[in-house]
Amino acid sequence: MSSSSLSVEEKHDVFLSFRGEDTRNTFASYLYAALSANHILTFMDHELERGDEISPTLSRAIKESKISVIIFSENYASSTWCLDELVHILEYKKTKGLILIPIFYGIDPSVVRKQEGSYKVAFDSHEKCFKDRMEKVNQWRSALTEASHLCGLDSKDFRPENKLVQKIVEDISLKLSKYLSLDENIKGQLIGIEKHIKEIESLLSNSTKAVCIIGIWGMGGIGKTTLARYLFHNLSSSNNFEACCFLWNVREEYGRFGLDHLRRKLVSNLLNVEGTVKDTLGVASPFNLYRIRRKKVLVVLDDVDSSIQLDALIEGYRQLSCGSRIIVTTRNKQVLVKEADYIYKVGRLNHIESLKLFHLHAFSKNSTAVDDKMVLEVINYANDNPLALKVLSSFLCSRSKNDWESALKKLERFPNLEIQDVLRISYEGLDDKRIKGTFLDIACLFDSSFTRDHAESILDDGNSSIKIEISVLIEKCLIEDIGSHMYRNNELLYVHDLLHQMGRAIVRDEDKEPGNRSRLCDAMEICEVLENNTGTKAVEVISFNILDSYLSNKLRSFQWDLYPLKSLPSNFIPENLVELVLRGSHVEKLWNNRKIQNLPFLRRIDLSYSKFLSQLPDLSQAPNLESINLEGCTSLVQVLLSLQNLDKLTYLNLNGCSKLRDLQDISKRTEGCLDIVRFGGIKNVLNNFTYLKSCIQSFTGNLCLYSSQTHISQKFAPNLRYLILRGTAIETVPPSIGYLTGLVELDMEHCKRLKSLPTSICHLKSLETLYLCGCEKLKTFPEILEPMEHLIDIWLDYSGIKELPESIENIVSLRRLYMQHCGDLQFLPDNLCKLRNLKIIWLDNCSKFQKLPSLPSSLLELSLRYCERLKSLPEIPSQCLSLKAKGCTSLENISNLRAPLLHDLDIIRHRDFLDYIDFYGCEKLDQNTRNSMLADHAVIKILSRLIFVNTVCIFIFLSFAEMIDNFEQVD
Repeated sequence: MSSSSLSVEEKHDVFLSFRGEDTRNTFASYLYAALSANHILTFMDHELERGDEISPTLSRAIKESKISVIIFSENYASSTWCLDELVHILEYKKTKGLILIPIFYGIDPSVVRKQEGSYKVAFDSHEKCFKDRMEKVNQWRSALTEASHLCGLDSKDFRPENKLVQKIVEDISLKLSKYLSLDENIKGQLIGIEKHIKEIESLLSNSTKAVCIIGIWGMGGIGKTTLARYLFHNLSSSNNFEACCFLWNVREEYGRFGLDHLRRKLVSNLLNVEGTVKDTLGVASPFNLYRIRRKKVLVVLDDVDSSIQLDALIEGYRQLSCGSRIIVTTRNKQVLVKEADYIYKVGRLNHIESLKLFHLHAFSKNSTAVDDKMVLEVINYANDNPLALKVLSSFLCSRSKNDWESALKKLERFPNLEIQDVLRISYEGLDDKRIKGTFLDIACLFDSSFTRDHAESILDDGNSSIKIEISVLIEKCLIEDIGSHMYRNNELLYVHDLLHQMGRAIVRDEDKEPGNRSRLCDAMEICEVLENNTGTKAVEVISFNILDSYLSNKLRSFQWDLYPLKSLPSNFIPENLVELVLRGSHVEKLWNNRKIQNLPFLRRIDLSYSKFLSQLPDLSQAPNLESINLEGCTSLVQVLLSLQNLDKLTYLNLNGCSKLRDLQDISKRTEGCLDIVRFGGIKNVLNNFTYLKSCIQSFTGNLCLYSSQTHISQKFAPNLRYLILRGTAIETVPPSIGYLTGLVELDMEHCKRLKSLPTSICHLKSLETLYLCGCEKLKTFPEILEPMEHLIDIWLDYSGIKELPESIENIVSLRRLYMQHCGDLQFLPDNLCKLRNLKIIWLDNCSKFQKLPSLPSSLLELSLRYCERLKSLPEIPSQCLSLKAKGCTSLENISNLRAPLLHDLDIIRHRDFLDYIDFYGCEKLDQNTRNSMLADHAVIKILSRLIFVNTVCIFIFLSFAEMIDNFEQVD
């Protein structure tokens, strides 16, 4: 088909790039005819090259093609037209994934790569013609070099010539088959996963591993396989892999045919053998193993659900050719822990993405208009799970409004079977009946989110296995860990609504009669069982959510998130109540009447994020109250006179109570009781509480708590352990902070206005951790006038610190010093070596850092990456295990690296020597230092082989070709 007959809107399968005078009437025409005969739509420009730049039509044709075949011939480089065309092709390869197939027709690939012979003559001419536009000439050179490095076909390997044409047609047909298959199968399914694709491709491309394995982990239906398919398409189409294999449904295939079948299938694909080979990967013939390991391969193992499967399929994979990549999808995180270099968790769609995906599948041109409210109900039911959205949208597509209403009512009680079948795989994959029971307990007892501590306290039957059971459920994606909550280290767990419904459906399937089931959580069924006395010994759990008019005064636990009423019923007098949890409620007052409630057993109140709550009732008749959480109660103005006689109160959270201003009266009644306190947006706090057991104070926003006049009383909280002032507008810290002698942690991260710290900080004798990361205006570190025997960690990353004082030697127990990205730091004090306990120093990206003093003998890890002005290193301590100096472009010499590399034979026996060195990019490093490191590395490998069964592995990353040669000789 000629270019003149082509519409610019028409898409092409293949674009031919060639030098007209070399191949137009010969090879290019033969290839074009063969492609057309195989119904492969091909663009071939039949017009002669003219002008200095390629035409818009030609540029459009490149952009609209799936594959480009570049025919490099004797005079290809003499044509600026061809060279511009090549630049365009490579640009579209990067931006839209255009597949490239280079053909070296009558010319050696090295001539193209190095621009020798006729290509050199051509470029000599170009340099004269374009002497004022040399950047264009350099762009052409780079394009030729890049294209010649891609896997292509050399005409000298095919005789006669028609075999080369046949091979090209076969390769293109195979690539188009994969391309079109993917295009049809996952078109429209990429909504919401683009970000995952970019992140995973970044991990793969930036990996320093010779062979990288990445695990894609997530719940059923979340899009793991779709993501893997797209990644496989992108990577396999790039021409960078010599063999590719996508092994589908490993879990199912393993169950039906066994491991040997899977391994034979994998080997057959990688060797490109039709049918299956007789041997297996585990017991493969030496020749087949040799053939596989010579290749750079891409392997995707889809839906692996056990370590046995993974171990068998990737056995010996580290010996594959450099650049090989393995992608594994699974619902079971534990499968990946041992082997994966990266574990990538696939999260849910956001609300906008869910809407887009649902609309894509649910509405056609002939669809019936449906109320937006019903659409939102379906999306809320799917809870941002892509599989559920696709199944429901396909089911509801083109149905009437009445059908939608009927389907929604049915879904409230009976889950969609197609969705449940997929989700239930994770549950059925649990080998332990106790763990299955724990999941069903959680599905029936708890709301979508709950704290781990609470779940463990309810479900613990005296057997300590509950902790590991919950961990297994998290690994299997039946429960999700979504972060900390309230107390430190108390995880907030989440069960997806569909999994919640699945668990209850499993219980419902146990027996037609509710009284014969293990768990009851449906209000109507519970009433039926109790009224008719049909309960049996099978019933282990009853979870009953009821309306306010039925609230029993004998309740011990009352939990109702998003409680819709303004107050509790006036006739609700729960004298047996132990906990009251109304998170996110519409409550304005707990009780409208003024009568003080008698709550002798009440221990916990959680009204967090009840944004309409204006005051807390008098709780003086709740003497056993231990915990009050009022976080996020933005309308709360009064807590006065309500906390008297609360001798057991140990937790009070008022964080985010922006209208609550004064706590003076509270402090008079709670002195000596509180264990953990959180405040945010409250004035007059610091001196109102004394003798707290321990205190976490969290201030947010632009609260300016301290000023130069602020004074902390000597009586204020001598047992205060944690002071968190992260992200506040503090400019100076008063000297009286030294009175906080019980302080263990001081966190002032991202206090961007902080300019100085007082020298009295040395009086904090219990201080263990000091966080000052992101304090951009903090230029100097305070003088340490007295020994600080407990300070272990100092974090100064991204701060404005220029230098550390000599008095830092008084921090005698310092173990870890982090000063990454300190752009003004130039030196460390000369007496740094006196810090006898210092183990770790990180100074990465300190762009002005010039000199490192003598180091303490205790040092185990030193990281100086991208310290671009650093010229030399002192003697590295013999116990040092890790030295990272990547990107130190000015580094010229190292005083002595032999000591840590070869301390003595006994240390080598125990592997207690420098086992990680990174000098990548240190191009100024002198030759003697390079040779010494290589020689010492060789000695260690020899000694290791004498002492151990397995060779000790030491990573030395150096960007010098001669070092690579030396390593190969050592091996």
